[in-house]
Amino acid sequence: MNTPNFSEKFSCPEFLAMERTIIDDFVDCTRECCAEVEICVKALNKQGGPEYIHRMFRSMHSLKGNCQMVGLGPLNALLHRIEEVFSRARAHPEQYIPELGEFLLLATDEIEELLSELIANGEADEVKRKRLYDVCETLQKNTANGLSAGVFKDAIASLGGRVFDKSATLKNLKIELTLPEDLTLMRSLAAHLDKLSIFRKNRSEQTLELVNSLNEAMGFPADKKQLEAAAWMHDVGMSLIPQVIFNKEGNLSKEEQKILQEHVQLGSQLLLRFGGWDDAARMVLDHHEFFDGSGYPNGTVGNDIHPGARMLAIVDTFCSITTERSDRGYKKSLMQAISEINANIHVQFDPQMVTTFNDVVRNLMMKQ
Repeated sequence: MNTPNFSEKFSCPEFLAMERTIIDDFVDCTRECCAEVEICVKALNKQGGPEYIHRMFRSMHSLKGNCQMVGLGPLNALLHRIEEVFSRARAHPEQYIPELGEFLLLATDEIEELLSELIANGEADEVKRKRLYDVCETLQKNTANGLSAGVFKDAIASLGGRVFDKSATLKNLKIELTLPEDLTLMRSLAAHLDKLSIFRKNRSEQTLELVNSLNEAMGFPADKKQLEAAAWMHDVGMSLIPQVIFNKEGNLSKEEQKILQEHVQLGSQLLLRFGGWDDAARMVLDHHEFFDGSGYPNGTVGNDIHPGARMLAIVDTFCSITTERSDRGYKKSLMQAISEINANIHVQFDPQMVTTFNDVVRNLMMKQ
């Protein structure tokens, strides 16, 4: 039996040296991204709209960015090539063809297999990785003038000709009755909420990042862990609201508004049930209170509103307005968000916190 040459395997020491919890978290995110690609392919094959093209690109781009962050250079380079192949469909959604979707499913399956092999053995098949890389490079050249079913069929055949069947593997997996750490479970609940609407993609992650930055800039008026729990859980109660209300685009009736407002109570009660998160529960309960006392559920005024809730209120409004939509660009909506927040100091928002938040967003703009 021949021993493989070093060149036939690749490894990522930086990634493998990370804490197991980080690796596990990365694997979960990878599976979510690949599952999202599968959902979008199925929808597009059933004449789904261009929003699924956008969702698929976001998932693949997130996966590529995650690989870069944890030091998975070989997989990051591979995903960059796959993203380049997909970019034409993103620029011209009307050119999408089922063969492209089948190729993407096969490609993401191979990436999952390479990742599993790397984690299990400390190294993975470089021949397989390089083969997929070369196929993507060829595809990019052959689709320069438009997408062709034949080109993708050839690519699929060169990779083995079929999409990996996850169903058999899933049947053999056992779901263990385990209880994850509180913050891990809260993050999972927030992620499930964000999947209920295409306009909530990564919303909870963005909320946490911004509210942490505001908290730091303010000198930490809220406990960091309690604030993290509140950021994950502040809208989780929305998942218990009837979907016809949650996803309604027009104005809500008074009765519908009353039902929607119940999400703050539901989220805070869930936190109290966790135990040890009373401060976070108060933040969730208060995050729709207005500085002038005209908010809900209790009409709390000014500094009587929990400082964590006052920060969440600002960030929640910002994230709501800057959510990507087909009818507006990111920079324009960012300025709209800042304008609306500044226009509502003393009424809806704490003026001192708004001033600091302006600095936080200014730093964000400079980084971008």
